[in-house]
Amino acid sequence: MERTRNGEFNWVDLSATDLEQQSAFYEALFGWQHTDTPMGDSQIYRMFKLDGHTVAGMAELSPDQKQQRPSAWNTYVAVDDLDKTVAKAEELGATVTMPPADVPGGVGRLASIQDPTGAYIFFWKPSKLDESMEYMMPGTLSWDDLGTRDPQRAIDFYSKLLGWDIEPMPGGQMPYWVVNIDGQGEGGVMPMPEMVPAEIPAYWLPYFGTEDLKTSVSKAKELGATVLVEPTEVPEMVAFAVLADPAGASFALMQPLRAA
Repeated sequence: MERTRNGEFNWVDLSATDLEQQSAFYEALFGWQHTDTPMGDSQIYRMFKLDGHTVAGMAELSPDQKQQRPSAWNTYVAVDDLDKTVAKAEELGATVTMPPADVPGGVGRLASIQDPTGAYIFFWKPSKLDESMEYMMPGTLSWDDLGTRDPQRAIDFYSKLLGWDIEPMPGGQMPYWVVNIDGQGEGGVMPMPEMVPAEIPAYWLPYFGTEDLKTSVSKAKELGATVLVEPTEVPEMVAFAVLADPAGASFALMQPLRAA
């Protein structure tokens, strides 16, 4: 299921500080299997599949990059016109961190920005369809949250840039806005927790699906993960937990709940 509609979350990959350790962790946790594509200069891009479905990627940071930033998951959004989207993002106050460029092999066109609240996000225009891709299933990308110290500015930015319909979710213990894409909730915006150190910028947090949250969290802990937010329920909607993998990259797990 190739996700190519403008504004859809359509890919996620990990900037790894320890490619083999982190690969082993996610493969053991989700049952992923990998294949490697040479990228030049002895670098590889690692693609993960689950039951024949393409689900995520991973590449190791260079030695210099490892000195400058930690391991982190990267969020990608599909756009109809990558160059126009990046130009508009800049007009709306974003900083271009990777200008539009063709990816080797003719697979697509890529760019990244830092939004006006500090979060990094990638835009991706694939040139080849991958019908094996899957989302919102166990072991695959199922949601994406933006944690920011200025939610309203982020909401204004992404609404104007991507046409997202971002609506407040009533009744929660803390403010939360749902990102609707063509009428379907696929992500959210929330205030950054006060516990997050001031030097950490706003960030996108990917959620991977699971059929049994507590079992998945327990397995992740056995594999060396740290639990940052214990399993939490949003009644009759989802249960989720936030973790850090053995190298410190944050991610979340989510289990849909069915009303009784």
